[in-house]
Amino acid sequence: MRVRVGFAAVWVATTAAGVAISWAGVSDAVRGAAATGPEPAADVPVLRGRPPVPSQSPARPPSPSPTGARASVRPSPRPTAGTPAGTPGPRATPTPDGQVRTYTVRSGRVTLSIGRSSARFVSATPDSGFQARTWNAAGWLRVDLTDGRHGSAVFATWNGHAPAVQVYEY
Repeated sequence: MRVRVGFAAVWVATTAAGVAISWAGVSDAVRGAAATGPEPAADVPVLRGRPPVPSQSPARPPSPSPTGARASVRPSPRPTAGTPAGTPGPRATPTPDGQVRTYTVRSGRVTLSIGRSSARFVSATPDSGFQARTWNAAGWLRVDLTDGRHGSAVFATWNGHAPAVQVYEY
């Protein structure tokens, strides 16, 4: 009986020490991952209606090829002005000087890398029933999450100024 109690006591002490050492090693990472606070991009005002067509672009944006719902999208290696830039695939890496910001909109989430002099598309996650569409041209970037009639648009411009982001709900 004493042997069993002694074994149980040693096992409990060893397990407790292992848990304490493990927690000391991962506690900062777990606290940082579990912390929920306002997103850095949450202070962007939401505008009603469709975003304006930039002056550098054609009168109407081209018809982009839709990506499936819940797809991550990344820009093509060399997007041309006014053409769709999104293709299904893994997340793109942010620019070295950019801050990655996620914009949670009514139709899903859009993530951009905002640098000092430009912005870059990282990913889009549309809600069920919505599709992600992207346009990228010199001085601006637009990401729409739409079901055909309604949706959300995240519109970044940086032509001659620091990048500015506007969010539209339509």
